[in-house]
Amino acid sequence: MIADDTSSEQWREVAMTDAAAPRDAVSPDWWDHRPVFSVTDKGSRITGLAPGRAPGRLTPRMLFSALLTFTTWASATLVGSASLGCTTSAGCVADVGPGWLVGGLLVLGYLALLVTVGLAEYARERLGQRRAAALSYLAPLLAGVTVGAGAGAAVAAGPNPTEGVRQALDGVPGTEATLVSGAVAVLAALWGLTVAVRLPSALRHARERQQCIERLRRDGRRYAGRLQLGDVRFWLHNDPELDVTVAYDSPAGRHEVAARMRSSPDRVPKDGSRVVVYTDLRHAIHIELDRDAEPAFEPEQRYTPSE
Repeated sequence: MIADDTSSEQWREVAMTDAAAPRDAVSPDWWDHRPVFSVTDKGSRITGLAPGRAPGRLTPRMLFSALLTFTTWASATLVGSASLGCTTSAGCVADVGPGWLVGGLLVLGYLALLVTVGLAEYARERLGQRRAAALSYLAPLLAGVTVGAGAGAAVAAGPNPTEGVRQALDGVPGTEATLVSGAVAVLAALWGLTVAVRLPSALRHARERQQCIERLRRDGRRYAGRLQLGDVRFWLHNDPELDVTVAYDSPAGRHEVAARMRSSPDRVPKDGSRVVVYTDLRHAIHIELDRDAEPAFEPEQRYTPSE
């Protein structure tokens, strides 16, 4: 704990008679402990950390999943390009029938989706942030599409790629596969470049936020507060994000902190619910719902987005 003077320490001990100590984690997934609060971030940048968990980082499992994501999307895109060539006047370049190509595309597409969803869920759990998780699976996905579509365009262009590209740009019949595959490769490469530029800062931000949460739980001062709900700003994946105000008392007096709260429609705490406020001399603040107070939640229909 951070200590300054005796009176502050005594006040902290009194203030914490109503505040909740962190419970043992029943789930390693931070989203299972929603709602999640932030006084600095909004939207997909809001970061969480399950109680008892260490800040997340890139793991061998995540890197291996990223490699599988790249491989499956590259393979699926390449087979898709070959299948596209079979539907044009140029005919099939591959030595297998169109039916086998379509069947292989369906199998590879399913595997690619399965691997990508697994990577996305694992990254979201480990990194504690939806933005960092999204960029983590988009990077290998787009890289795979770029390589697969580029290879498909090269194969469809024939033994003379320069001439094949020229004919495709001129709209010569039979070059549709080259044109479409090349366009997909270029678009995926441009999108992937923006993702690659944003990914390092997103990973760094997510880890710094989780480290701050861990530090405040371990060393910060802990006070009992009350939650005041505000308006819904927007829904992200059908989950509402609200403006909230948290009021709490400290040795310096009474404080009101404006924050954002993200939750699911069935776990929006009622107005006036008890929360725990962690703070330190750096003026960093972390807010959590007081689990020991057995919080009540608003009716799910109230915060479910309308069709």
